[in-house]
Amino acid sequence: MKKFILACGVGAILMSATACGKSNAASTGDAALNDSVSILFGKVIGSQFSENFARQSDGKFDKQAFLRGIQTAVAADSTQESYLQGLSTGVRFAQQFNYFSKEIGVDVDRDLFMKEFKAALTADSVADTAIDQALLNSLIERAQKAAEERKLEELNNAPEAVAGRKAGEAFIDSVKKADATVKTTASGLSYKVISEGEGAAITDNDQVAVIYKGTLTDGTVFDDSKGEARNFRPNQVVPGFGEGLKLMKKGAKYVLYIPGDLAYGVKGQPYAKIGPNQTLVFEVEVADINPSRK
Repeated sequence: MKKFILACGVGAILMSATACGKSNAASTGDAALNDSVSILFGKVIGSQFSENFARQSDGKFDKQAFLRGIQTAVAADSTQESYLQGLSTGVRFAQQFNYFSKEIGVDVDRDLFMKEFKAALTADSVADTAIDQALLNSLIERAQKAAEERKLEELNNAPEAVAGRKAGEAFIDSVKKADATVKTTASGLSYKVISEGEGAAITDNDQVAVIYKGTLTDGTVFDDSKGEARNFRPNQVVPGFGEGLKLMKKGAKYVLYIPGDLAYGVKGQPYAKIGPNQTLVFEVEVADINPSRK
């Protein structure tokens, strides 16, 4: 990556120097120097790009297509700055269209876009587009929401997510059958009271000092305060943990059995090795409520 950045940096410096040369200095007229710079610049930058693509590409990178794009840009008349700006802007438009198509399922019709873009750009007066802008934003937001819903549905139906949900349900059912004192809330959170504690119940606005240990259903520990209280509010943690805290009082000790949809959901938490829809178990003790206010 360092060489790739260097290549781009060299290019930027040379282009900057060329731009400055137009206004501040005349060409040296040294054909040999010009040729040497041209040859070495092409060889060095080309090699560095090749190395970068070899290390980072998934093998699908089309070098010939890349070269056609580069050729179009470098062969352009460098005195036509407006044309070059248009070329650069067009590339950004194309990238945006590709993003729309891939990420939110909107396929921009290039011909329709160019027809409206050209008409607006060459109009005699600047139109007030506030209403159109608001409508465009609304349409994009709707498309993004629909894309997120489609992606969520795909994740929910993925084999690993289905397996995680079924395994979690089976685990909690087995816990409840083995211990009649385990209760379940309307949301699906199950919990066992070890000790009730005293005082008022916790709210979302309370800062709570909590000692806890989080494990997977097989006993693997993924988070542990190691006997030290850590401070946070119920709305700053996964929904099942937050709901469990609000059932508790100062001094209370509970075991929370949190199903996947009240934990990290279909996305899981890869860095903690928590899979999609995986059920979590937390041993929780409320050491204090709003300790900083005392």
